[in-house]
Amino acid sequence: MSTRVLVLGGRRTVQRLQEATDYDVVFAEENMTLEQIMLADYPLEVDFGDWASVVAQVAAIHAQQPVHAVVTGVERLVPLAGRLRKELGLAHGITEQSARDCIDKAATHRLLTDAGVPVPRTRTVSGPQEGGEAAEELGLPVVVKPRDASSAAGLAYCATRAEAEDAVASILAAGRESALLEEYVQGPEFGVFAARTGGITSILWVVEGEVGPPPTFVKVGGHFPARLAKDDRAELDRLVALSLEAVGLDDWVAALQFTLTADGWRAGEINPRVPGGQAVEMIRATTGWEPSLVATEAALGRYGEPQAADAACGLYRSIVFEEAGRIDYDASAVGSFQGLESPHPPFVEFDVAPGESVLPVGHPRGGAFGRIVLAGQSPEELARDLERVTAQLAVRLADQPVAEASVDRAHTSCC
Repeated sequence: MSTRVLVLGGRRTVQRLQEATDYDVVFAEENMTLEQIMLADYPLEVDFGDWASVVAQVAAIHAQQPVHAVVTGVERLVPLAGRLRKELGLAHGITEQSARDCIDKAATHRLLTDAGVPVPRTRTVSGPQEGGEAAEELGLPVVVKPRDASSAAGLAYCATRAEAEDAVASILAAGRESALLEEYVQGPEFGVFAARTGGITSILWVVEGEVGPPPTFVKVGGHFPARLAKDDRAELDRLVALSLEAVGLDDWVAALQFTLTADGWRAGEINPRVPGGQAVEMIRATTGWEPSLVATEAALGRYGEPQAADAACGLYRSIVFEEAGRIDYDASAVGSFQGLESPHPPFVEFDVAPGESVLPVGHPRGGAFGRIVLAGQSPEELARDLERVTAQLAVRLADQPVAEASVDRAHTSCC
């Protein structure tokens, strides 16, 4: 009997499984297009707003031909994957409780603290005045964020009590019952991609990120491998394993965030999914691990095998600006760069077309307006290729006034 995998949303995982495995793939998605229907062995149109109906549909399929694992790269669907694991009686995969404890940042911090993992001090509040009091107790500045948001989504840097109260009010106005205030810690940030199977943690990738100024904390760049001293790396590895054990995550993957402060490591988020954006391609190119396949094998209770890596190191740079203006660049250069040393094709993407308005990196509606991702054999090679790519793109700003309202875009914090 062939291995059968259910994928909840996210076509990338389906594509990778079809390309690299002989697994039968059941693809559950909302409002499926003809292309999505053709992609899977068994397409299943569902309503992710009605989990009971999804469980019933999957259970009916499982009764006819067993599903061996449930996977997803969509964070909001990870608890559903845990529920399906229980309902189908699967031996492996994430539990619903672990998924919820990772997504709820207050629960994550509580569990990590109990396990002895150092974290920033936090307070959970249910009103603006309570938020202002908590901000003064923690010591300004503080970071205010939704309890259920990952990365920089909804995050606010607050230098005053009034700003903290306004940030809490904004989160509550969006329909949430509480908000999280967090001590503002400083230092280089590191992202970790890890898998845990049978209680054993495997750290597959550690990237060093460069973070821009508050209030947006845009990730302006990143380096792989991370430039860490041996002792710092050993302690990070220990804390990653301890963190995943603390939240009960097993037979699954996670993208974790840590900050190396002057007083040592501080754990941030544990996102129970593969990393987002172009990080997945950088992981594949520089380690040989395909994140979607790693996630699937973990949900099956086992480790896979990496392919040969294409490159020894990676570099990314967000396209950010210090001033507002109207962007111009040579769009014809994208995809046809000349004279690069690395044989690995660069990934270059703009979120705005020539002539559109952009705002500074530190502006609340600013952030990253594109990204450049490179892989190669040495940091020096990549630095030279970055200069060549940048020169051929000829990115510049026209000296024109820009109204904030003219930038109608969602904030983008990273690659």
